[in-house]
Amino acid sequence: MMTEDEFKQGTGGTALRGRSEITKVDRALKAFYALPDARQGARLLALKDIVRACGDYVAHKGDAGSRVGGTQRLGEQAQAAQGQLDPEAVFRDLLTEIDQVMDEGRNPDLDLRMPAGEAQKAAQAIPADRFHTMMGDFVQKLGALREDGALPEETRAVIGELMAVVPLVTVMQYPRGGMGGMKLDPAAAEGDPAFTFNVDTQARGGTSFLLGHIAHELTHVAAHQAFGSSPVMELVRSGATDAEVAALAAERKQALADLKAALAGNAEFDDFQQSMLEEKLVYGAQPQKLEQYASSFEKAGKITAAQKERLVGWGKAAGNASGTLVEYDTVLNQMLIYLHMWQTGQDNPFYVRLRAAAQAAYDRRSRARRPAGGSEDQPGQSGQPS
Repeated sequence: MMTEDEFKQGTGGTALRGRSEITKVDRALKAFYALPDARQGARLLALKDIVRACGDYVAHKGDAGSRVGGTQRLGEQAQAAQGQLDPEAVFRDLLTEIDQVMDEGRNPDLDLRMPAGEAQKAAQAIPADRFHTMMGDFVQKLGALREDGALPEETRAVIGELMAVVPLVTVMQYPRGGMGGMKLDPAAAEGDPAFTFNVDTQARGGTSFLLGHIAHELTHVAAHQAFGSSPVMELVRSGATDAEVAALAAERKQALADLKAALAGNAEFDDFQQSMLEEKLVYGAQPQKLEQYASSFEKAGKITAAQKERLVGWGKAAGNASGTLVEYDTVLNQMLIYLHMWQTGQDNPFYVRLRAAAQAAYDRRSRARRPAGGSEDQPGQSGQPS
């Protein structure tokens, strides 16, 4: 791509330039060359700014301007240069871009450069083997949070539990033609379980979003192992009665309502953080959630008609809080990661309630995992998987 000097010389030099719309292209080009090569995500956004500025200038001038030809050439070169960037480096750096926006208290959803969308597109271009390796690196970043002395003990225990099930996740991939989330591999259902993680790379909240998403999905695996769940990965121990399920759903629904009350008007969270937390509180208790999962899994041949009947019965027993039977533990753990990475004060009323609810859910999984009359080592004490 032409340099700043080459562009200026090819578009009439510096004479009378200060009053021309061409200066917007000049500024975009200068901003690009000010970026280090390592900032691949930032360079992608800067190249897009150049393409946009060139397009605006050409549209403004039509075919009449003497600088139109050179500006069109620059726009074409900037477009081509985007394809020369490394997609993994772009994805990683765009997370950093979003992190910076959040650190400055700005809403990344309002960023006109749309870094989250660009990160998602970059992720699609990463070869499958590199994508799996890259996500393994982010899984280890989640595990490494345990080394942070400021991490609450409730969160430390949860992360240890999640790291213990990482070896069961044999594939991490971009969700091509399907939904994101954790899936039990059908071929492994009779023997040692194995899971495929379709990773949501539309990381609206940057690194905190991605690590929270990983924690959410690994919680599905940990709960599946604890409760002996079906492939739907319901958060209910095998053999529970409808009455027990109804009480469980009511308890979880109330915990989410208490969290919602603690979130309302909480001045420590900005608008974006509020929206992210509200989204999780709603997602954790959606009506008809378990019934919908059961129907789709039975239709796909992943569960039997008898399993579907049992799950639908549990969903009905939960009333309008069916979602708590499949997403409650996951959203609690996801929000634990959010709040730690946002450096939320641990005396924040919402954080205090969240840690208590997450600890209760952790204890329930631990009890379900423990053999009758026996004892069990705490998850994760065997060390972090390689």
